Amino acid sequence: MGILTEEGIEFCTELFNEVDADKSGSIDKNELETALTKLAEKEGFDPPSKEQIDQRMEMLDTTGDGTVNLEEFLQFAAIMKVMMICVMMFDAADADGSGSIDKGELKVVLTNIYEKQGEDPPTDEQVGEWLTALDQAGDGTISFEEFASFIIPVIIESCG
Repeated sequence: MGILTEEGIEFCTELFNEVDADKSGSIDKNELETALTKLAEKEGFDPPSKEQIDQRMEMLDTTGDGTVNLEEFLQFAAIMKVMMICVMMFDAADADGSGSIDKGELKVVLTNIYEKQGEDPPTDEQVGEWLTALDQAGDGTISFEEFASFIIPVIIESCG
């Protein structure tokens, strides 16, 4: 199974074709804005700002021709899905809403993982080892960026 389900690919393809006003097979910045606004509405997010549209266009236009083709649009949708999963996982682990995961929160996450695999809960020493491995800044907590650098490859592999 890929990152996008068949339904996700179908939805994104239909959305792309709907906003491709001139039926050229690619969408310009105005059409991208329409697509991303509709996608945000569907998912319950705020519509993207002009700055965000410019950033997305720069990121998505891998050929440099000022347009985005369907393949580039689908790649973007897959990236956004992975990021949404990452954010949801981080927010679930960050029980106190501090914006970082501390040792106690990490222990809860690891205990759930260990138990789902039929293993005994991790020891405090094992939790400390995980914290040290993930805490790239050395501040005793795991930031979203540190969490994302670890979990994104895991998410992608699990969708493989």
